Amino acid sequence: MNAATALLLCAALAAPLQGGEPLSLVRALRSAGATSQAAEAARFSLEGAREETAQVKGFYWPEVQFQGGYRALEHRPELLSQPMRIGPLSVPAQVFPIEDRQSWRYKASVQYLLWDFGRRSGALAASRAREEAVTHAGQAEVQKAQAEVAARYFSLLNLKAQKRVLAQRTRALESHLGQARALFDQGVVARNDLLRTEVALRAVGDADHALDQAYATALEALNVAMGLPAATPQPLPEELAGPPDLPWDEAACRALATARNEAVRAADARVRALSDQAEVRRRDHLPTLAAEAAHTYAQNPYMVHDRDTSLSVGLSWKLFDGGVRTARVRQSEAETARARRDLQEAERQAGQGAAAGLRAFRQSLREMETAKANVASAEENLRIVGDQYREGLVRSTDVLDAEAVLAESRSALADRRYRAYAQQAALLAALGEDLPAFFESHAPREN
Repeated sequence: MNAATALLLCAALAAPLQGGEPLSLVRALRSAGATSQAAEAARFSLEGAREETAQVKGFYWPEVQFQGGYRALEHRPELLSQPMRIGPLSVPAQVFPIEDRQSWRYKASVQYLLWDFGRRSGALAASRAREEAVTHAGQAEVQKAQAEVAARYFSLLNLKAQKRVLAQRTRALESHLGQARALFDQGVVARNDLLRTEVALRAVGDADHALDQAYATALEALNVAMGLPAATPQPLPEELAGPPDLPWDEAACRALATARNEAVRAADARVRALSDQAEVRRRDHLPTLAAEAAHTYAQNPYMVHDRDTSLSVGLSWKLFDGGVRTARVRQSEAETARARRDLQEAERQAGQGAAAGLRAFRQSLREMETAKANVASAEENLRIVGDQYREGLVRSTDVLDAEAVLAESRSALADRRYRAYAQQAALLAALGEDLPAFFESHAPREN
């Protein structure tokens, strides 16, 4: 993707936001896949790998050269003959010029490697495998960045949910404060009930201000992770329902991660690239067959022909190089062996990470259901304690404690819900899933 395409995509992603539409998870993920630092780095790395492949392809074409120019010598080239004696005659040494001191000359040649025993094809296969490895490695980094964006996105929604919990607490405490004042005016309760409730309200206000600061910081971090300016305004949905369950068990997750994880696929491509490179270096011990067609011109009035055309076919074979080629082969074999071990480790880690991610995700779903039941229980408990307080059967601290338990249960429910979402996104990235496509087909529903 070139720079113009990336800018157009950024404009398309930002256009709905300017109209006030909430930032959806799918749009955030696609923005991370288009403009994040990981996405840009992946594109540049892939461009470099493709140019390397283009360089290898160039070896299949003939090489055309032209050399020419004007030459000036300090002395005119001359031949000196030896003195001779022919019968009674003596011939002294003679000087014969062979070219002028200044002359024009050029050489145009076409060289082509006829046969190299598979070196070029092996190098091209290795370069293409490296290009594939770079592609998968870049995609792995992009998926990692998208999983991070998803985690920051759900963290922001969790902060919004915590603010709603504080708003509910504020309303509940204000209602309780009104009841306490009415009972205080009747002489039923002491002034301490008013003071404790007012302090609780003040603490809720402090917590609300802290959440505002945390939300601003988290929103800036989300924008940076998506590759946008930190101060970009981003309205978000109010609340999402719980994430859908996944249809895979641990064995299926391990198999999917081993087969489709981008880091594993990058490691596999790197093994193939190094193996092909080792084979190319083994063939360095074989000869090469090359041909050259050339046309030369040298300005020289002393030569009968100042132009010449030649065709040559030759064999080049380096018989001894002090062990350099053998050492390079051993180096490539060692690098290939290490890459195979890295591939094995990547497969193991991907399988184990996918299984652990699935267990953590399902545990969060289980805890979310428990938190729902806990909220219902805390609401009923607060209703009962409130009725008893109005009848003078319990103290104000009992009402405040019941209200705090309800707030904690609501906060825990929101935390478990968005933690499950973040764990699901991380698991899908480990499985090699297309995160925007998955969440578009399983769109999170607003609660």
